[in-house]
Amino acid sequence: MLRLGLVQLSVTEGETGENMRRIKALAEKYAAEDIDLLCFPELCLSGYDFAEAEASKEEESFFSGLAKECGIPVLAGIKTEHEGKCYDAACIWDETGKLLGEYKKIHLWDKETEFFTGGDELFVIPFKKWKIGLLICADLRFFEVSTPLKNMGADILIYPSAWACGYLELFHLCGRMRSAENRVYTVLLNRASGDVKYCGGTAAIGPDGGILCALPDDREGFLKVQINKAQIVKARESLAWESMKLPRVYEQYEQYRFAK
Repeated sequence: MLRLGLVQLSVTEGETGENMRRIKALAEKYAAEDIDLLCFPELCLSGYDFAEAEASKEEESFFSGLAKECGIPVLAGIKTEHEGKCYDAACIWDETGKLLGEYKKIHLWDKETEFFTGGDELFVIPFKKWKIGLLICADLRFFEVSTPLKNMGADILIYPSAWACGYLELFHLCGRMRSAENRVYTVLLNRASGDVKYCGGTAAIGPDGGILCALPDDREGFLKVQINKAQIVKARESLAWESMKLPRVYEQYEQYRFAK
């Protein structure tokens, strides 16, 4: 079993200090919920105020300290910086504050390309006898990154997101397909609306593609979900799609795979 706490947070763009204060209060509250991993959405501190994000240097240390102080592992979407380049990243820290893994968003959306450098690496993070694959927001569209994570051993894909208002049905549809085609759990961890509107709808999806639980709208909220590896085994036995694959057919059309 793995118990997840999912925070659908309203982020105030550019107000890093205020966002830190609110996240700290929520972490202290939900640390008592008997969960294994507390999760926050994409760019939940400095947000899309790039001037503020450029000046923000404490996002990693804030969450590391928060995990240690509250005694609970934390996942969050933050801005990170390496060798002078800024990244839209998702990180996991354990209960001692140790960084377990940092994924850098590959598929940058719209104005993100003006500030962030795209990542180019996929990996799974061992966590309490599970293997977690991290992806972010627009990455949800691309099976080209989710399927390799499944083949690398991922049991669950978690997508910290800032998914736009008006696209809730598509958000859930993409998540359900990523689950069903890979027979893994998928977590869609979206922002709530604040000074910018988002569609909300944070959800946990089972390995058969069915929605296990979801927040109904774009308001702030919290989901607690317990997942079980036995359901992955069951889905892979009943949806035995791997045995149907025909690489010899697909290879004939490789030239069209990446055509625009």
